[in-house]
Amino acid sequence: MPVPEYDINIIALLNDLDDRLRQLESRVTEVEIRFSPPVDDKMAMFLTVPDSIRKSLLAVSTLGSCNADEVSEITGRHRSIENKYLNELYRSGWLKRDRKGKKIFYSLKKKLDADKHQYVSAVEELESKLDQLLG
Repeated sequence: MPVPEYDINIIALLNDLDDRLRQLESRVTEVEIRFSPPVDDKMAMFLTVPDSIRKSLLAVSTLGSCNADEVSEITGRHRSIENKYLNELYRSGWLKRDRKGKKIFYSLKKKLDADKHQYVSAVEELESKLDQLLG
């Protein structure tokens, strides 16, 4: 059974809309990164994160790569709230995200530690500094 031409047109328009939304999201991220001042001290930056969002950040740190459903299981909050918090963490540079099918997976953003020549996550750096402070 052939697909009607209007269905093909609708699918093409939806694909075009999806591409444009991805491009827009990429541009917004670039602008946000450009206008957010860099902070070298991850511990100080971590302490500026509100408690509610920090809870989500620690959940992602525990899970590794996860989606909003998995984070909501750990935090006990609704998925839509976690989705909002995870997007805030992504926009502020704490998390990276990858789309796999219809789901978006979040993980900690890694940075190169010049002294050790290895990748260290922001949360791992925080834990290290806390260990140094607390003995």
